[in-house]
Amino acid sequence: MFETLKRLFAGAATARSGRLGSEADSIRQLLFASQSLREQAGPMRPDGRPEPAQAIADAWRLVEEGKAKEALARLRAALDLPALETRMELFVWSALRELGERPEGKSAFEVLGAVLEVPSGDGYDTLAGYVDGSARYLNFSGKAIFWDAPLPAVKRLCQELVDSTILASAKARPRTSLSLPKRGIQATMLTRSGPFLILAPPPGVVNAGRALMLELIRRAQENERAAAEGGKEPEGAA
Repeated sequence: MFETLKRLFAGAATARSGRLGSEADSIRQLLFASQSLREQAGPMRPDGRPEPAQAIADAWRLVEEGKAKEALARLRAALDLPALETRMELFVWSALRELGERPEGKSAFEVLGAVLEVPSGDGYDTLAGYVDGSARYLNFSGKAIFWDAPLPAVKRLCQELVDSTILASAKARPRTSLSLPKRGIQATMLTRSGPFLILAPPPGVVNAGRALMLELIRRAQENERAAAEGGKEPEGAA
């Protein structure tokens, strides 16, 4: 994504099938939080604690047992869990929609996150920002930044990315595939009603994405330096 990254990741290998950030990469696909209940429950390893992963696993088991109403109730209850992460809320709503429930009122199309996909090298970079301040950046080379620390500066930039897509929402249409673009830049708005695609987003969206991406890289580099110097525990990025 952008010339800055071409310099930062110079010499890195290009994306291959299944590699982080590539077409077949399940981690990239999970950034959209729109998987089916079965797809969500498959890789989860809940431990019985009251958390969204347990609710999703329980709901899938109930569906398998023919208890769709009980599954719906289990998923609805997950939405009331304290400190629910944005992506987990989107996952739960994806499962609820699959079982026939639809969000109502203004909340149905509230944008909770945005994903920007930009050509880079021989592949695509993918950047995701969510309203809770978490973010993900997958470089075409296979390198990545996963940010979860509650840092105001990052949260503000995530919100600015989300807001920029809202301004371009007149061009949005439902996204039906999580495949990488064939060409050009595209953005995706993540809502309780599902993901909505914006082809060739305006400069405001790209600029907001650039600002978030550069902040993530700066923070990640600071963490690496601190770790190398034996300083404080790295902050937020994995």
